[in-house]
Amino acid sequence: MRLRGLLLVWHRRTGLVVALLLVLSAVTGAVLLFRDALKRPPPEVAALEDPVALEVIVAAGVAAGDGSPATDLGLPQSPTDPYVVWLDDDAETEVYLDAHANVVETRSGLEGVTRWLFQLHTGQAIGPAGTWLSLITASGLVGLALSGTSVALARARRRGVRAKAADDRAAT
Repeated sequence: MRLRGLLLVWHRRTGLVVALLLVLSAVTGAVLLFRDALKRPPPEVAALEDPVALEVIVAAGVAAGDGSPATDLGLPQSPTDPYVVWLDDDAETEVYLDAHANVVETRSGLEGVTRWLFQLHTGQAIGPAGTWLSLITASGLVGLALSGTSVALARARRRGVRAKAADDRAAT
C-alpha cells in the first residue's frame, strides 16, 4: 500500500476515535456554557451606596455556608443585582449578598452536576488517564488536520497534473 493509502486509512481510523471524544467534549462544553441560562434569575437587592470591601462580602458568603471555601465571586452588573459567592461544597451553593454583605438568599446548585460535567469535559473525571486522553485527543485532532491537508493537497496536485496532460494532448 502506498504512503497516501496508509495516511488515508490512519486518518479515517483516528478520525472515528477522536470524533467520539470531541463530541463528548462539545456536548459537555455546551451544557456548561449555557448553564446560567437554565437557572432562575438572581434575586434583586436594594441599591446601596458605599459597598463594603470584597473580602467582607466573601467572608460573609463563606459564613453563610458550611464552611467550605469560596471558589468564585460574581460582581453586580447593575445597582439592583446582588454579589454572588460560589462555595466549593457538594451542593454547589450560591450565596447572594447585598452591598453591605447581608445574605439575601442561598441556593443549592445542581448537587454536583456542574462539577461532574466540568470534570468529564476536562477529563479529570477519570483521573490522570483523563488528562492523557485529553492530550491524545488534542494530538489526534492536530494529526487529522495535517493528514487531511496532506491528502487534499496530493489530490489537488494529481488533478493539476491530469489537467495539464489533457491540455497538452489537446494542443497536439
